[in-house]
Amino acid sequence: MSADMAWKEGDSPFSGRFGDVYFSADDGLAESRHVFLKGNGLPLAWAGRSDFTIAETGFGTGLNFCAVVQLWLEIRPRGGLLHYVSVEGYPLSADECFRALARWPELGAIAGALRQRYPKPVPGMHRIHFQEWGVVLTLAIGEVGAMLSGLHGRIDAWFLDGFAPSKNPEMWRDEVLSEVARLAVPGGSLATFTAAGAVRRSLATLGFEICKVPGFGRKREMVVARKLPSLPDSRASLSARAVTVRERSRLDRVAIVGGGIAGASLVRALRRRGIDPVLYDGAGQCAGASGNAFALVTPRMDAGDSAVARFFAAAYRYAIAQYDEGAGWDPCGVMVMLEDEDTLLRARKAQGFTWQPAASGNLLDRSQASQEAGIELGCPGLFYRSAGLLQPTRLIRDWIGSTTIIETDIDRVLRTARGYSLLDSNGGQAGEADVVFLAAGDGNRRFAETHWIPLTPVRGQVSEAPATGAGRALKCALSWSGYLSPVRDGRHMLGATNDRTNRIGGDWGWAVLEEDHRHNHGNMPESLAHLVDKPDAAWSGRARLRSATPDRVPLFGAVPDVASLADAFRRPAGRGYVTFPEGDLLILGGLGSRGFVTAPLAAELLVARLLGEVWPVEQSLGITGDPARFASRAHRHSRIDEFLG
Repeated sequence: MSADMAWKEGDSPFSGRFGDVYFSADDGLAESRHVFLKGNGLPLAWAGRSDFTIAETGFGTGLNFCAVVQLWLEIRPRGGLLHYVSVEGYPLSADECFRALARWPELGAIAGALRQRYPKPVPGMHRIHFQEWGVVLTLAIGEVGAMLSGLHGRIDAWFLDGFAPSKNPEMWRDEVLSEVARLAVPGGSLATFTAAGAVRRSLATLGFEICKVPGFGRKREMVVARKLPSLPDSRASLSARAVTVRERSRLDRVAIVGGGIAGASLVRALRRRGIDPVLYDGAGQCAGASGNAFALVTPRMDAGDSAVARFFAAAYRYAIAQYDEGAGWDPCGVMVMLEDEDTLLRARKAQGFTWQPAASGNLLDRSQASQEAGIELGCPGLFYRSAGLLQPTRLIRDWIGSTTIIETDIDRVLRTARGYSLLDSNGGQAGEADVVFLAAGDGNRRFAETHWIPLTPVRGQVSEAPATGAGRALKCALSWSGYLSPVRDGRHMLGATNDRTNRIGGDWGWAVLEEDHRHNHGNMPESLAHLVDKPDAAWSGRARLRSATPDRVPLFGAVPDVASLADAFRRPAGRGYVTFPEGDLLILGGLGSRGFVTAPLAAELLVARLLGEVWPVEQSLGITGDPARFASRAHRHSRIDEFLG
């Protein structure tokens, strides 16, 4: 994925791969302003708009992005949100971008913020928030045709940049331009520096009205275009349309049920867009599975390529980026212990996919792993330097902030004929909600609308063991079928049980059991047993119920009305397609033991779907968590009536 970049005349970037410059040697910033900003009628095109979306082929040095942000900050609509989507097949490094942009001191603050948040060049989509500016950058790293075909959203203005068609014909082929046309809104604009006949003819065939105008500097002509009205996109995923799209300016009341990591992630995603939800939480913030003293945040190690595996990888990247900006994050690193040939082979397979976090991890032999961990290990390991420990209560309180919280039983969010009725803490009427997010962990099973979703309560007990002299040498967290933290506040965190059967009756989800302390200790690899003394009265712990799905993939999507869902399967659309009914009841749940990895991205995706924004992941990844998937599987096995009850 190297651009084979070189520097000419000091700080002028040049691509050896394509034999072309990244921007005009005369004045790249003036060129960007003339071709792309003026060519798309900016800033007039976004005047009075609460949201505006720009997409670009070829991020390059980030010059176009910086030029747009500079203009946006000068003439930003009140409360406006700018989405900037850019595809780059051969990304430069953050330092290379910053060096190239340094010739324009007026862009210094913007370039510096971009440098600080610029992602590693890992294939896939990377969402970067500049909340202080009202700007969201979605950088899609990969082959342009593949990335655009997976993009879900609507684009108001296109920047067709990239290198010249003669230098980089792949960027300008018909398959790429057809995706540009698919994503463009009717009446949307397009501008490009090239006036090549083949490009003009292709765009015209795809429904653009083409106009040649004077180019920049020594370039005589360039092209601007406008998308003519067309039929709705018939290729959009049916499941992707299951969330009722709302205008941000008309979304008066949003309710979130649950104050753990799922609810807090939704609050943060909404507040980034200027929406203040009401949070319903029955037992108080972090009282559930999100309330442990520490949470281990580490990637899932998938040995194959699938949409689910790619979603978990993208979720990890996004979560780490969010935690780096927030409270309670301790990037101590996590060593995955490869105790046998099967786990070692799995790690090697995972490292074979460039989008996998494992590809950026260090596969270490026994001696190297021991040196990294600070203690003697009995096996090789895969070390994730970016992983670590999170203090959930600190983070969740930071993300929830000043959001209105109504402490009441979650059953006080009631279904009515008009929508969803909200009750205050005294049981009085608090109004109707436009949209309700269910984010109550195991409590998500308690609603009439969700009875058909197969959620299973899973009890997990974490043990806290006093530090020993041997244990204090541990420098990173260790992970196997359990996990052990380095010493924090004089104690190790050791966990965790995974019980799906109630063995004790009563309030089994919250009871701390001595036998589970013994289980957690006994589950440690033999080489680690000396680090922690055997369970005694000095041990403490915490047990709570998590919520899991049969396929171990979280739930994030609309909860269809059961009657409408059943009817959809009885009366499929053409060619047997099932059109799932749209809904205003959304769910983020079934997170299992990886909620602190998946919740932030799933929440961002849900809110993007609700507001009709560009999705933060490819569409195939974004629908992996749709609740209707279970009904679809039952339908394929002729069990839909039995499944829906």
